[in-house]
Amino acid sequence: MVKACNMDLLVVILVSVSWSFCRGQASEKEQLRIDGDFMVGALFPITDCRNGQINEQDGIQILEAAVFALGKVNNELEPKKGLTLGLIARDSCYDTSIALEHALEYAQRRINSNPFRFENCTCTYSVQNNIIGVIGPPRSKETINVALLLTLFKVPQISYFATSPELSDNVRYKYFKRTVPSDMYQAKGLVSILSSLGWDYVNIIYEDSNYGINGYTEIKLAAEDAGICFGFDSKVKESDSDEDLKVVVDKLMERKNTKGQVLTVLFTQYALAYRIIERANIIHSSKGAIWIGGDAWIGREPPSGQESLIHGAIGISPETEKYQGFAENFRKLTLENNKINPWFGKYLMQRYNCSMTSKKSNCASIKINDFEELLTAYNVRNAVYAFGSAIERIHTSLCGRVQGVCRNMSSALTGDMMLGFLANVSDPYNSKFHFVNGVDGPVRYSVLRYEDQQGGGYGWVEKGKFSVDDISWSSEIRPQQRVSVCSSPCKKGEFRSRTSACCWECRECAYTDVVNATNPFTCIACKYGWAPNLPQNACVAIPVQHLAYDNPYVVVILVLSSLGIGTCLIVSIVFVFKRATPIVKATGFETSLVLLVGILFSYISPFIIVMEPSEASCSFFRIFLGLSYTMAYSAILSKLMVYNRAFDVQSSIKNKSIQGNTIVCTIKTALVISLSLSAIHLLAIVFWIIGDVPTPVVSYSVTREAAFGNRSCVDLRNFSYFVCLGWSFLLMIACLGFAIKTRKLPDGMNDSHEIMYCSFTSFVLWIAFVPLYAFSENKVVKVMSLSISLIIHGTVCLLCLFITKIYIVVCRPEKNNKERVMRTSPSRSRDSYSGSYHGSHAAGKRPSFGLTLEDKTSTTASRKPSTACVADDTEEEVEDYSATTGTLPFRNSSTIVDRSEMNTEDVQIVLTSFSRNSGEKLLGNENDVENSEPDNKTIAKRLNGSIPRTKSSKYEEMSQHIPSKSSFQKSIGFKTPQILKPFASRTSEKSLARSDSNSDGGNQQDGSSKAARRLSQSLPEVNHQNNF
Repeated sequence: MVKACNMDLLVVILVSVSWSFCRGQASEKEQLRIDGDFMVGALFPITDCRNGQINEQDGIQILEAAVFALGKVNNELEPKKGLTLGLIARDSCYDTSIALEHALEYAQRRINSNPFRFENCTCTYSVQNNIIGVIGPPRSKETINVALLLTLFKVPQISYFATSPELSDNVRYKYFKRTVPSDMYQAKGLVSILSSLGWDYVNIIYEDSNYGINGYTEIKLAAEDAGICFGFDSKVKESDSDEDLKVVVDKLMERKNTKGQVLTVLFTQYALAYRIIERANIIHSSKGAIWIGGDAWIGREPPSGQESLIHGAIGISPETEKYQGFAENFRKLTLENNKINPWFGKYLMQRYNCSMTSKKSNCASIKINDFEELLTAYNVRNAVYAFGSAIERIHTSLCGRVQGVCRNMSSALTGDMMLGFLANVSDPYNSKFHFVNGVDGPVRYSVLRYEDQQGGGYGWVEKGKFSVDDISWSSEIRPQQRVSVCSSPCKKGEFRSRTSACCWECRECAYTDVVNATNPFTCIACKYGWAPNLPQNACVAIPVQHLAYDNPYVVVILVLSSLGIGTCLIVSIVFVFKRATPIVKATGFETSLVLLVGILFSYISPFIIVMEPSEASCSFFRIFLGLSYTMAYSAILSKLMVYNRAFDVQSSIKNKSIQGNTIVCTIKTALVISLSLSAIHLLAIVFWIIGDVPTPVVSYSVTREAAFGNRSCVDLRNFSYFVCLGWSFLLMIACLGFAIKTRKLPDGMNDSHEIMYCSFTSFVLWIAFVPLYAFSENKVVKVMSLSISLIIHGTVCLLCLFITKIYIVVCRPEKNNKERVMRTSPSRSRDSYSGSYHGSHAAGKRPSFGLTLEDKTSTTASRKPSTACVADDTEEEVEDYSATTGTLPFRNSSTIVDRSEMNTEDVQIVLTSFSRNSGEKLLGNENDVENSEPDNKTIAKRLNGSIPRTKSSKYEEMSQHIPSKSSFQKSIGFKTPQILKPFASRTSEKSLARSDSNSDGGNQQDGSSKAARRLSQSLPEVNHQNNF
């Protein structure tokens, strides 16, 4: 339906024209008329109403093409049907009002004696009903208004050049058709040209008309889909002055591409397009300008003198063929044989500057030799052929074989009938033409370029064809592809950062991102498990791997672990076979085996961690990692605890604080303690595994250089292993404390320096490897750090705690004796003798073996029973040790008492109840102890005053107080702790026996001297002040 506003306009026009008829003002206008049985009206822009100039191409050539086509049609119709087709052509003058006036006259010819009545005028105006349709006008602006008018009167219309997409509305413009496709396809064709030639940065100037605005809209949409950017766009009017156009051209020439070119799409009518081109040439010499155009001016000869200005211009025009015979016919036209064309004389005068009256330059003698056929003429021919074909088929349908116009055809021919037959026209008169969807012409375009001709001069040359969405190029233009961009293309892995509508800066995407394929101005992050490829234009799956046994790093780790395992087994074998030797006994055979098992776990753990991750391997690694440290430090700690408690009795004796029952601790106790501590840790790990099964997971690492995925245990992704090592850390701290506390033990049992070194080494390892493990995202680094730390830990423990002992046992067996084991290094003694035995003896002084005054004057107040670690089966050992050293084995230096200076009362002062049975006393039964206990003054007097200062009296006193083996054993009732048993010297029994026999009979002084010499000879050359 026609919109209300357009209806009002048409009614006004209709009333105005009809009123002029009523008043008798209608006059005969200049026209071309060829009579026929059925008439076709034509609206051609013969002249330019603004200046009266003849349009040589759009006017005269098109008119002559219609006349030539009409002759072709009549040559077919008249012999076959006895019909002729006539033509009435009038000048539309590129003016909408004039076109409407002529269209109304054509419409009135369809009215058969139909009176127009108005309020103040009634007239009857009838003409012959023989106008079957109208051809033209060419421009969309005039065509749209004419189509609305003719639709109102049901007059079919065919335009040969109106391409506005609006005219494809078959409802609003029901009686309109055209022989050219819609601008919608033309816009796609222009964008296809730009895309194919790599012109992504162009400018556009379009006309402020229906043709220009609709065309710009379609081009803009198609360009956005193709990624083409318009750096500058401007709308111009046909009425704009040269100054207005100069402003537009100045802005246009500033928008150059990277090559300094200005590519511009001119979507305007012919005249306006060449005005803009001329302005650009005058102001900027058109340097670097390339023009892209539509069918309004592409394919048409430029104005005289402007041929060079459009050199290289390219565009699109509806596909046409050479109008067979038309060019030859046009060249034969003269004033004599072309009297039916009232404008032909004016055309000759304008083109050849001739005169109709002058004899020297008379137009009658002019021959047209420089004619260049307009491609649009082909479309005019198709319009004439369509009407001729439709009337022929109507005659066949209504009249059958009757020649001429039959009665049925005269009465039944209507606009609707003609419209129906036009829609079904197909290849009339052997031409390749049909209406698409019954409205538009076929979507076939020619890609034309204005360039040098082989014969000289310039001309339009076909370079390709476009159909719907496909463009094909001739071979010679493809290698000449050029690029037009505002900014240079970005490199691989770079995205565009927009600086203006069409310009950008290139910036790198993050190494985890790829350039967006659909939008080069953004980057897209790859999803987890995927990484960019090298060009960073697509995401690819990251390959997943795990540490294999053929990895060079793994090979090194496993070789080191294997060496450690072998060394550990060798040490274990040596210890088993040499377990009866003093140095092995002093080390603690059972706890040493536990320690070796822990070290062995340290070397086995790397084999487990490099296995292919599974629930089983991950669970086993939890166990082995925790127990490797726990078993080592629990064995060391338990041994130190037993040693420390065993020798704490010395300090208790000194302070007279031990009395009553005691707790018996053996070396087996240390084994139970170490296994208990390890079992606690093992149970905790087992419960942990049950509650949280360590499943294998895949973690990915993406760097700028590479991307890889590692399958590993879930514990490697967090700090779970630190929980596993927490218990081991506490044991290590405890070992460090006990090592410092037991630093004065004899050499055979004193590993304090080595233990401290092991502990400090483990602490440094954890400080070094924990940050590396915690903050590294690379699972290989985590595995390697754990493995190396375990190997170093096991190696340090082997070197510090076993290698020196293995060296003595295997290579220096002569040093594997009790004297060396019980020797105390001077560096480990903090206190010193009052004077060593040998030094004092050489100086003639009395050596000090015994208690100081404060020791001897200590009170013997009642005390509570105390717990001290001693051993059973010590009776024989204490005899051996006492016989060898002449001292009682009490720990602190201030309580080392020379047995030769002690009598029964002195021993009673120093010793407390010390026995395996809780009720047993050291000095006999309870009554004997109570009756024989002296007071403190007596003790002080005896110890300080009763012992003579002279050497002879000293030895005499000693010989009197040295008891025999049996009497000492019975009177003391003291048993040496089992832990000291291996170190008692059994070789001193004979010396002690000889001393006993001399003290029972003979000269007392000689016996005392001999006993003293024998005791002196049996004393080891050690610092007795710190034996234990």
